Amino acid sequence: MAYSEVSITPTTAAKMIAEQWTKDIEKPFYKSLYFQDAVTKRTELSSGGNKLNIPFLSSYNARDKVAGTPVVFDANVETEIELTINKHKYLAFILEDITKVQSSYNLQELYRGAQKEALARAIDTDIGSLHASAGTNVAGGATVDDADMLAVVAALDLADVPGTGRAGIVHSKVMGDLRAVNKYSAYDQTGEKGLAVKRGENIVPVAYGMDLYMSNNVVVDANSHNLFFHKSAISLALQLKPTYKMEDSVDVIGLKSVLHTIYGVGVERSAALVDLERTA
Repeated sequence: MAYSEVSITPTTAAKMIAEQWTKDIEKPFYKSLYFQDAVTKRTELSSGGNKLNIPFLSSYNARDKVAGTPVVFDANVETEIELTINKHKYLAFILEDITKVQSSYNLQELYRGAQKEALARAIDTDIGSLHASAGTNVAGGATVDDADMLAVVAALDLADVPGTGRAGIVHSKVMGDLRAVNKYSAYDQTGEKGLAVKRGENIVPVAYGMDLYMSNNVVVDANSHNLFFHKSAISLALQLKPTYKMEDSVDVIGLKSVLHTIYGVGVERSAALVDLERTA
């Protein structure tokens, strides 16, 4: 007589095996954001208005005094820089009570974090989009090298941009190019442990006195637009900092939440802004 053994398997007992969820929720790797902290922040519009006028003093030259002749008085017609407040960004959610009650996670805190990141990235993106107003464009081609960096520095130097307060925000591909430049990364050139064996962020932190930051939030079309600038080149007028509005709603039986901000961005000194373009 044939004998057959029948086992209870995970398939046959699937309805009796519990599923578990972790205590923590994983989040995306968000893009690094640096533009907002590297530019000039204007706060004069908190009391209202949709345009900020920034007076700009023109340059004057000394004259030669000729004995016996009166001095000549100078009076140029001064100008202003206009910064329009035309950005109103938000992210809104409805968290229904049934979801809140049945979930074991703090969903309100979780989605608040998403709102903050989204608005910060929107501001950062708008600042990076000012590349079209750069006073100088440097064509880096398929690989950025030291000659391109020297061209960036030369453009800033020729515009009398102060040596302090300069920064560069570059795409990860450009940072990869700069890592391969020996003088930026090797011990015999820098006197510091080489990037390939250095713990922590393996980035080129400084080049020709400019602080460098890596962010994949720079504008990328056919090229990546890597911006080098003085702090005074770009202004951010934050009329309303990111602000919450919340409503415990009866019609949806849940919590309505919106985070919004009002601001404007603009280039004050185009000569102090250089767009280093690298093939994407």
